[in-house]
Amino acid sequence: MAREAAAALARQAFCARLKETRERKGIGLDVIADITKVSEALYAGLERNDLSRWPAGIYRRSFFRSYATAIGLPVDSAVLEFLQLFPDDSEPRVTVPAPSGASSLRMTLTGNAWLRITRVQLLATAIDIIMVGGIAGAVTWWMPTTLGTAVAVVSVLYYSLATACFACSPGLWWLRTRSRRKRAKALRLAR
Repeated sequence: MAREAAAALARQAFCARLKETRERKGIGLDVIADITKVSEALYAGLERNDLSRWPAGIYRRSFFRSYATAIGLPVDSAVLEFLQLFPDDSEPRVTVPAPSGASSLRMTLTGNAWLRITRVQLLATAIDIIMVGGIAGAVTWWMPTTLGTAVAVVSVLYYSLATACFACSPGLWWLRTRSRRKRAKALRLAR
C-alpha cells in the first residue's frame, strides 16, 4: 500500500514538473499539439496525471517523446522516467537500464521473433517443396540423372527465377494473389 502511494506521488510530481517546464518556457499545449499532430487533450491529460485515454505500445512512447522534445527536455532520460512511472499494461513489465551515453538504444526487439512461423509461411513452404519435388521427379524420369542432382539443379533454378520474377517464392506469391482475389470477390459481392 505504501509502495503504491509513493508511486502515485512520484507520478504526480513528474507530471507537475512537465507542466512547470512547459509553462516556464512559454509553450502552449495548442502549439505542441500542432507540432506533434497529437490531440491537445492527451497532453493536458498527461499534465493532470491522467493517461487513461492514451494509446498503448509504441504510440504511447512516441507521443511522450514528441512532447519531451517540444518542451526541450533531455529526451532519453525523460522517456526512461516516463516508462518507469507509467508502465504500459499491454506490455510485459521490464526494468529499463539507465542509458549509457550516446550509444543507448531507444527501441529493443522482443526475443525469438524470428522463430514465429505463420500458417501462410508453412503453406507456402509446402507448396514450394511439392513443386520442386514434382519438377525434379519429372526431370529424372525424362533425363538420365540421379534424383539428388535433379533436386539440386531444379531448386536453384526454381528459387532464382522466382526471386527475379516475383521477389518471393512462387508458393508465397500464389497465396498472396489468391488472398487478393478473394478480397476483390468479397468487395464485388458486397456491392
